[in-house]
Amino acid sequence: MYLCSQLYAMTLMRKTRFIILLTAIVAVLVTCTVGCTKPDRSEEAQKLKTELQQIAFTTPEKAFARIDSAERVGLFSPAQANLNRTNFYGQMGQTRLAIFYGEQIVNVPELKREGAPYYSALLLLIGWLERNGEYGKVLRLCDEIIADVEHEREQGVGISGISEEVALRVKSRALVLKGGCELDMKHPDKAEQYYLEGIDIMMNGVTHTNDYWVIDALFAGIIEATEFYLEQGMPQKALPLVAKGDTALARLDRCSDRPEYVRQVRHNNITIGQAMIYAANGQHDKAEALYMKHRQSENLRVYDIGADARYLTMSGRYDEAIRLFRQSDSLYMAQGSAINSEYIKHYLMYQYETLQKAGRKDEAQALSDRMRQLTDSIHIQERKIDIEQQEEIRQKETEIANRRQSLIIHRIILVAVVLICLLVAYLLWRSQKYNKVLLEKNRRLLAEIEQREQEEQQAIVQLKAEPQENLTANQQLFCRICDLMDGPDHIYTDTDLDRSRLAQLLGTNEHYVTDAISTCTDGKSVSGFLNEYRLRYAARLLATTKDSVALIAELSGFSRSSFFRVFSDAYGMSPSDYRKAARK
Repeated sequence: MYLCSQLYAMTLMRKTRFIILLTAIVAVLVTCTVGCTKPDRSEEAQKLKTELQQIAFTTPEKAFARIDSAERVGLFSPAQANLNRTNFYGQMGQTRLAIFYGEQIVNVPELKREGAPYYSALLLLIGWLERNGEYGKVLRLCDEIIADVEHEREQGVGISGISEEVALRVKSRALVLKGGCELDMKHPDKAEQYYLEGIDIMMNGVTHTNDYWVIDALFAGIIEATEFYLEQGMPQKALPLVAKGDTALARLDRCSDRPEYVRQVRHNNITIGQAMIYAANGQHDKAEALYMKHRQSENLRVYDIGADARYLTMSGRYDEAIRLFRQSDSLYMAQGSAINSEYIKHYLMYQYETLQKAGRKDEAQALSDRMRQLTDSIHIQERKIDIEQQEEIRQKETEIANRRQSLIIHRIILVAVVLICLLVAYLLWRSQKYNKVLLEKNRRLLAEIEQREQEEQQAIVQLKAEPQENLTANQQLFCRICDLMDGPDHIYTDTDLDRSRLAQLLGTNEHYVTDAISTCTDGKSVSGFLNEYRLRYAARLLATTKDSVALIAELSGFSRSSFFRVFSDAYGMSPSDYRKAARK
């Protein structure tokens, strides 16, 4: 058992360098897997986002395939990918899918470190939940976002890493969305409170910014509040929004990074909104000047033309309004935009009300019939789309579950590899520590053996120095045996040397040889006496040569099978351990 433990320790030590190297490589791989810094691919990601905006409605399958591919290769983070999916599905009218992908952000809180994309996805999710009539979820999620960004502001740089102005932007948007939800639930007082609070946060908290995305929250609040006051019949309360709109435009113009199309869109929104506010308050000269300014703007969108038509309706110019309503309707259809309840509410319903005010009853009735048919068709289509979306959601849920399970398995394997490496390192440390202790022990044994051998040699030298007449017959014969053993021929290395052969070489009787050795060595046998010489010779070869242990065994007069046992019994260590102790 002792010899096996020594051989095991020797084997471990021989493999130490390889295993330590392997452990270091695995540790480096783990570190790289967990904490390597990703290359900056923001420009490539932004280019893909622009491309997606262009193909999302013409070839949606291609757009979603590009999003999936970008997420797989790391160009989009999971938050950014789900943000794009939520946005495109929502704009395509597939609300259930938009909500599903938006909730993936909520269900994975660690994605908060994505910062602005994380909160943008949540704000979009709130919009689709409101459109779907899930007002309880809207209010709860708005409150959670507001509390979260307030906590981030208190921490300075929290988990998300968003700046102060981004936090205010997110809070403002959440408050405005919360106001819209309260309005849908017929709580106009609360809606007004949240609208104004959202605007004031941006007016007072973000006065100097170079990020047009941040300042855009102020526009959203002003536009929503303007619509609220006009629809609620409180135009006089909307007058302070005119100055706030001018302030918002001035701040937007100071943003050097804002795209030109964003500037045009927001200038058009504010200008026509101000015109409607003045018109509703009877200040027709100011209203008309702003209206004409808006009409002269470039790249008027469908929304802008519809807003112009609403202004004309407020001014009593019904025929002009109806013409613009029909123009915006035609452009909306030509663009292939979704025919949904929002289309009926924001385009057809205003046109219907204008026809009624203009006294064009037949046209109003025809439009009413069209809206009824479209509503029935939309409900049928929504049920069909709902079934398709539910099936796709089930498939995606299965994919997500499989992906998470695979991720868990990979993490378990990674942890197991790390634990195994740590265990191997611990075993190596224990082995090294054990071998160090063993080496010290063997050195002490070696010193004791050398001291004992020196004492025995000194006793023999003293015995030989005595006059012959003072020695007994056994002592005289023992001196002759020692002289024979110390000769240059090393006769003890002869495996055939035994008591009989030794007696022949000395020309005496075997019993005399036995008695002489026993008397002068405190009872040692002849074979034990011979083995001592052989072991000392083997020890000398182990310390001074690089010959194999097996060869040294043969050169010393031992058989291979008995050498390890005899050497370990005599020296208390294996031949290999003796060689290490003797050389160090």
